[in-house]
Amino acid sequence: MDILHLCHQAAPETRGGVEAYVADLIGAQHAAGHAVKVFTGSHEPWPQLGIEALRVGEVPVYKLHRDDLFFDLYSKSWHPGVETMLERFLREHRPQVVHIHQWIRLTTNLVEIVQRAGIPAVVTLHDYYASCPRAFRLRPDGSACFRPLNATSCRDCVPKYGHESAFEIDAGIELFAAQSRAELTMADAVLVGVASTADLVAQSLGLPRERFTTLSLGYRRRFGGLPPLAAPRANEPLRFAFWGGVAEHKGMRVLIDAMRVLCAQSLPRAIELHVLGGFATPQFEQELRTAGVGLPITFHGRFETEALRTLRPAVGVFPSTCLETFGIVLDECFELGLPCIVSDRGALGVRAGDGGLRVAAGDANALAAAMRRFVVEPELWTNLREKVPELPPDLPQHVHELDAIYADAIRQRSSLGPPTGGIALADRVAVLLAQRESALARVPFVDRR
Repeated sequence: MDILHLCHQAAPETRGGVEAYVADLIGAQHAAGHAVKVFTGSHEPWPQLGIEALRVGEVPVYKLHRDDLFFDLYSKSWHPGVETMLERFLREHRPQVVHIHQWIRLTTNLVEIVQRAGIPAVVTLHDYYASCPRAFRLRPDGSACFRPLNATSCRDCVPKYGHESAFEIDAGIELFAAQSRAELTMADAVLVGVASTADLVAQSLGLPRERFTTLSLGYRRRFGGLPPLAAPRANEPLRFAFWGGVAEHKGMRVLIDAMRVLCAQSLPRAIELHVLGGFATPQFEQELRTAGVGLPITFHGRFETEALRTLRPAVGVFPSTCLETFGIVLDECFELGLPCIVSDRGALGVRAGDGGLRVAAGDANALAAAMRRFVVEPELWTNLREKVPELPPDLPQHVHELDAIYADAIRQRSSLGPPTGGIALADRVAVLLAQRESALARVPFVDRR
């Protein structure tokens, strides 16, 4: 089967959960005999819209560079030049199926473009972007958002430049909502890793719940069949570890605050926190390093997964303040045989099951209390380790499951014909004109006649 994956970014430019999953998946699909390509966005703009051809192993990767500023903002998510370029690419390469993982840094109407080229489109929702102009369903005060996606709910929360008119903001939100509903309605299949993602997206967009299929992400075993890590040694500091993308919505400020609370207490043994992963921005890195001064925290920066076995952490700590939708780091944690501490938001608490402790998201004191339990209750580590959940399907099994979904999508698309239900060009242009006028209103007028 000839398969094209569309995603917002890819390794090695960035490393995160989606990038890791897509990299593993394309490798497994290639090994299974499929012809696989990747079409991805990039953080790096070019003076002119263009495509950079690369290879990741044996798989061709086509990286699209947009030619505009602030293209991660929901209000600039549609790009007519990307639409034209992608459709031309599809008609040239003619994949049998397109698997869409994200719209950011490409354009908002990917399903429509793919189906217009006569190709079935399968979507995997890795996050809540389709139901939230802020992407993570987090309000400015840090609280989780369960509101419907519409102007009334979202106008005080969406990212803004600061000069927009109320009409422009409301129109942009309603267009974003209509586009998301259209894409998820038109798609030949919409997949989610856990059921809770489908529940919230369906509710917020007013879509039928049966539109979504729950399919666990496949997981490539990271450690070559090696045995789980040994129990923490009594004569060593107890090592807590976070790994993954080091970003604000991962609860990093909360984690450092919890360490400060914990280190102010009398403890029967020493503790350490190890943070492995690249920082979201240089500014955030500086903030965290400054906040961690004087605490037993080591920031390792970018890392290879094998480094986790060398480090030998005792407990994985993932205190996300956002509504996570899967969390491959949990699979790595469980493959290592480690219990975990997770926040009670989104999929992490559900997936951790009885193999971890759950704490209120954003509550540093609650997180410190959970970490303290591992220090003062030596039996807790063993009790939780015995209840670590089973790992998700391995990649060959996951590829097999996707093959069946792709085949159904191909059969379905051949009988349905051209897509219907996309957003009218006039509706997009109306919002673009509002954006143009509010921006021009800031420019001093000089009559040059």
